[in-house]
Amino acid sequence: MKVNRKLGIAALLAIIVVSVVVLSRCDNDTSMSNRVIVQNETFTLTGDSIIEDTVYAMAPKHDRIETNITISRLDSLYGKFDREAIQFTQGRPWLKRKGVPAKMPEYKSQQPLVDALYYMSAERMADAVGSNGQFKVTHNISRLYCSIYLSLAALKPQESMATLKSLVDRDTIIMQREGQWPVVSDHIGWATAAWEVYKATGDRQWLAYSKRAIEKTLSINSKVLLDQNTGLIHGAGYTTSKPLGVRRMIWMGYNDFFACMSLGNNILTAHAYAILGEMCEELGIENTYDKDAQRFKDAINQHLWNEDKGFYSSFLYGMAFPRQSPTTDNTSQAMCVLWNIADDDRAENLIANTPVSDKGVNVTYPANNPIEPYFSNSSWATTQALWNLAAAYVGNENALRRGLGALYRAQALYQSRGICIKDIPIDELGTSASNAAMILRVFMGMEFKPEGIEFAPMVPEGMPGKKTLKNFIYRKSVLDITLEGTGNDIASITIDNQPMESAFLPNDIQGQHHIAIVLKDGKTSNQKVTIHHDEILLPPTPTVEWQGDTGRIVDYVPGTAYRLSVNGDLKELNDSVFVLPKTDAFTEFSVEVAGKYLNGFMSKPLINFHLTPQIAFFPTTEEDSVTIHVSVARGGDYLLDVGYRPTGTLDVRHVSANGHPMGTLVMANGKQSDDSELSYSNMVHIKLLKGDNAITIKQLRLPKSFTPCTPVHVRVISF
Repeated sequence: MKVNRKLGIAALLAIIVVSVVVLSRCDNDTSMSNRVIVQNETFTLTGDSIIEDTVYAMAPKHDRIETNITISRLDSLYGKFDREAIQFTQGRPWLKRKGVPAKMPEYKSQQPLVDALYYMSAERMADAVGSNGQFKVTHNISRLYCSIYLSLAALKPQESMATLKSLVDRDTIIMQREGQWPVVSDHIGWATAAWEVYKATGDRQWLAYSKRAIEKTLSINSKVLLDQNTGLIHGAGYTTSKPLGVRRMIWMGYNDFFACMSLGNNILTAHAYAILGEMCEELGIENTYDKDAQRFKDAINQHLWNEDKGFYSSFLYGMAFPRQSPTTDNTSQAMCVLWNIADDDRAENLIANTPVSDKGVNVTYPANNPIEPYFSNSSWATTQALWNLAAAYVGNENALRRGLGALYRAQALYQSRGICIKDIPIDELGTSASNAAMILRVFMGMEFKPEGIEFAPMVPEGMPGKKTLKNFIYRKSVLDITLEGTGNDIASITIDNQPMESAFLPNDIQGQHHIAIVLKDGKTSNQKVTIHHDEILLPPTPTVEWQGDTGRIVDYVPGTAYRLSVNGDLKELNDSVFVLPKTDAFTEFSVEVAGKYLNGFMSKPLINFHLTPQIAFFPTTEEDSVTIHVSVARGGDYLLDVGYRPTGTLDVRHVSANGHPMGTLVMANGKQSDDSELSYSNMVHIKLLKGDNAITIKQLRLPKSFTPCTPVHVRVISF
């Protein structure tokens, strides 16, 4: 076993102790179990142990994990945490129960640590099912959808189906989460999970049920969320209650969050349309949903791909002129690869060029904070699992090995003891589903399709030997699968000792069968991985006071490089106080900090209207729909927003001009310094004709009761 030169003497002794114990107690071929899977500056992972500094976890057999983690050792590793913040929810390291959880397949390899982690995951997936047959969801619903997609649909199809049904009301996927829809609009991720359940089960009733729910939900989304100007949908990022990274911009409120157009929501929408098209084909229904999916794919690649950085921006944000966030969302980037949003050579370049750390891929890059990834939102198991699938998909063995190391490191060292820090609970179901996905979808290479299972295994060079998956239930069959070799090139594949015509198993197979796959040993590629060893944090978002034609950076730091953005064009600033350039058109000003690697988020913008907006007052009425007439001297593009007095709840209204839908206004609770100050909604791009125009603003009745705000006037802005 190689030893990282940066490890200390204590770590070296730990390695020796672990190696001696494993050599003396492991039943497997030690030459294989001790083979290094990944080694970096932080830890070393072999088939039977993980060693990081003076801490280790090992699996002498596939039925237990042993570790020397103590509070004092964690204190020495993560001194930034208070001792009281570290919690052990498990009294001792994991020890396998007798037998295998019901209906769960057995897995055995010559990497006992991987075996042990799989069985630990199988037990915890079984424990996550309640008496109602549904998963006990204690974490983000969006991660539940990811978990079902990753492996729960294949391993726990009935429980997945029951849980997904509980998230549908009157043939519509439940949109409200803490009363935040449409500001938070990640619910369409349900479609991906539902489709995976159908592919695993072939249940035609479920297919028809899912098709209705997805179709109705997409119809509502297109009316409320679609941005006519970009072709993207509005709403906060699908993995959090706010767009990923927006927490750094304290100036943003609910109206601004809604104005964002996130990568995750738009990928899930594109995929939902593609799924709906496939569902219709399964049901023999003619449709054009593939065209809708293509439109979203084109819009994503046009507006969210950053050619200079070589990755997708996590969202568009801003007031009048949407601009790309400096961050990327790696959960969504992995989905771009897996679902062919990243076309041409973008998929391979994305996996190779996106910076990752030794401890894994960050949910967002740069990370929100420098906290140990496993304990906070800087990294999730589901994100790492999707990234690993994407790495395998493009054949990047280097990225896959590092990704497996990160996933197994977190599970072996911390999940085996139930360690959490700062009361951040471990997502047991998501972490377990992520681990199982590595067995099913990476090593065994199973991709479920309506017609059957396609096998495309990928095994890193450091994980040789025979791998066996027994009693895997697929529809009306029970499969025993054996896999030998490394790489991703199949040398032979047989079923019941008979050669298969291709690496594809049809969905009508019944009974017990044995599938044997042999890979041609060898590396799959020499594709690169971009590693960041230091914690790359975005520069802070500046606070700017605007007064007349000047601005003042309140939290100015001498020596920091500040930039003034003028409709997206950047100009250097050399002082905390600066004069705004003269403009003869509508202009949006903001300030951002230039960092070593990336610029930070922009400050709250200042809008210079140039031409005085046309004001039209709201009539006093209790009607849901109001039509206001405005006259303009020229036809073309305008901006519209509403000045209102908030009531403390969310008020959502749809805007149309001359009978054509234009967009959605969000009027949320805002801060008022006195009774004369109004809050303003998000801005909607509208098209007006020369002369008189009828603008209709209709209130949308949200699923949750609310008190409408008091609109005062409409502003029609020339830009």
